Amino acid sequence: MTTRKINFFLGALRLTPHHQRLFGHMDELTAMQRVFMEIAPPQLAQCCTLGGFSEGNLTICTHNGAIAAKLRQTLPSLLLRFQAKGYEVTAIRVAVQADYLAITGNSSSTVLPERRRRIGPAGMESLNGLATELPPSPLKTAVESLLKKQKKS
Repeated sequence: MTTRKINFFLGALRLTPHHQRLFGHMDELTAMQRVFMEIAPPQLAQCCTLGGFSEGNLTICTHNGAIAAKLRQTLPSLLLRFQAKGYEVTAIRVAVQADYLAITGNSSSTVLPERRRRIGPAGMESLNGLATELPPSPLKTAVESLLKKQKKS
């Protein structure tokens, strides 16, 4: 029932002169997203979303840098495929954007809280032995600092 109310409201809003341009842009971006899902490699397409399209410049948002790097390799062919589908895309920009839903905990992928790692007794003994054998150096200072932090917690 709520969906009907929202759809009615959006349908009425779509008809107002102030919002026609916005809804037209939104419809174009939605259609381009569908085309992108068809023309992009499937393993990359599921991790990307279109961020915006203005004056021939298309922005594609990815979840992480590795996906962005692979997507950048396919940009020339994506550009040609968009043009073949009738879109006047002249440039594609790839942006890495954090997954907002995962950060807020509303996504199926849960973000684990940060927890402190503990070094076991055998590891502590080994690090103590290493620290005593090392000559004065930045490595010795780092190992001693690690040992102090582990003893405090």
